[in-house]
Amino acid sequence: MRFRSHLPGSFDSSSKGGSVGVLEWWPARIRRGGSVAGGSIGKLPLLLACIFLAGCPGPKFNPPPSVSPTPTPSPTATPVPTPTPTPTPLPEADIAAVERKALDSYVLDLQVQVRVPKAAQTIQELSEPDPSLPTVLPGLAAMLPTSKISDFYYGLYQLKVESVGRELGRLEQLLSKHNFFDCNTILELTNAQFARKVLLIQSDMDVNADGSDSDRTLDVDGSSANFQPYTSYRWPKRTDQPSEFLTDCQNKLKQAETELSLKATSPDRKKALREQVETYQREIGDLKHYSYLVSKADPFVVLPGFILRQANHAFLPKLGDYVVVIYGGKLYPALLGDVGPSYKIGEGSLRLATQLDPHANAYNRPASNLNVTYLVFPATADPVPGPPDLKKIRDRCETLLTEIGGTSGQLWEWIDIFATPTPTPSPTPTPTATPSATPTATASSSASATVTGSPTPSATITPSPSPTSTPGPTATPVSPSPSPSSKPTKASSRETPHRHHEQTRGD
Repeated sequence: MRFRSHLPGSFDSSSKGGSVGVLEWWPARIRRGGSVAGGSIGKLPLLLACIFLAGCPGPKFNPPPSVSPTPTPSPTATPVPTPTPTPTPLPEADIAAVERKALDSYVLDLQVQVRVPKAAQTIQELSEPDPSLPTVLPGLAAMLPTSKISDFYYGLYQLKVESVGRELGRLEQLLSKHNFFDCNTILELTNAQFARKVLLIQSDMDVNADGSDSDRTLDVDGSSANFQPYTSYRWPKRTDQPSEFLTDCQNKLKQAETELSLKATSPDRKKALREQVETYQREIGDLKHYSYLVSKADPFVVLPGFILRQANHAFLPKLGDYVVVIYGGKLYPALLGDVGPSYKIGEGSLRLATQLDPHANAYNRPASNLNVTYLVFPATADPVPGPPDLKKIRDRCETLLTEIGGTSGQLWEWIDIFATPTPTPSPTPTPTATPSATPTATASSSASATVTGSPTPSATITPSPSPTSTPGPTATPVSPSPSPSSKPTKASSRETPHRHHEQTRGD
């Protein structure tokens, strides 16, 4: 098939077998062997072919599959370093050497809110921590209408509040909640019939492990953190046996004197050393000339120091006064034997504490609740102090209890673990020995002594026979003469304590 164009040339298209052949268009001038002046031979045919094809429909093809263009990765921006901000100058005062001395240069604004409790005074309030108290002291209810909340109670809590404020301002350890609320009441009671005065204190019981007496024993454990070989109650030594704590105190004195004599010692340090030297000299003199209560052997209680320093007080207690401690329905005779911190109350010797709870020690109090009642009888101390006579203490406390209405509880009978044992006579041989007639049986019956009491106000308490009055084998107690190998006798079965249900470590 051949086409003819209206252009001055010809366009041929041949088809063979239905196929589109080669398109040719040659200008007439070229076909005649001419040339295109001023141009290329190949450019004009291509241009005319494009014009022709634009006006004719071409063959149909399936569209090619679409291809998603590959995204061009964005260039990573180079981080620009952040300029360091210029610090803002702090407000300046004076130099540190001056500001350290200014009272208002370092102030911390803290607040502690505490409620000062009221004192228990009714029989219901006193029974709250110890429901058995009205039964143990049947004469208590009759004395309460005329009772007075002691000034000692208000003074105690005033000192507690001041202690919290003082320690808070110094960022020191504050008085704990347990020790702040350690006193339920302090009442001044008077029996109308006998005019007997008694100071009733309801508190918990911490442990005092202090004291030493080389006249009676050298077996004193001084390993507790706050141990002191002294108690406030003391008496002149009766032997030449030196205290086991004397050498240690003398060594500390020499060390302090040596450091004090050095030229390199600073003035502030020398001032502290002079105070230490004076303290050690005084303690050495006391250990040489006085004996003290022994916590593990002597039942005694401790009161805050400010109470014993009050002058002209009708209920003023003094060292050596007789005390009855009530706990768990039992009554324990004791002495007022030591002075403690003025902002705490409720403390007893190790001998007393282990009767309330056998697990008690210098770090573990026997009673954490306010269910311990202390009956302190003012103006009852013996005129001449001396080693505790446990039988005498019990007898005296029995009389004092009668003078405030009696008791229906058990008045404890202490065993003197330092007493010299009475020689035990040999058992008389019997003609016919039987298993039931052994010395062991006799000793067992003599050791099982009981204490009885009547529930009436004028209770009469029958003392049990002394274990030394009946022949039988006994453990060997510590001898008054110093012997490192000496050990105290084991406690009698009568001294089985009433366990406290709560084990709480002391503060």
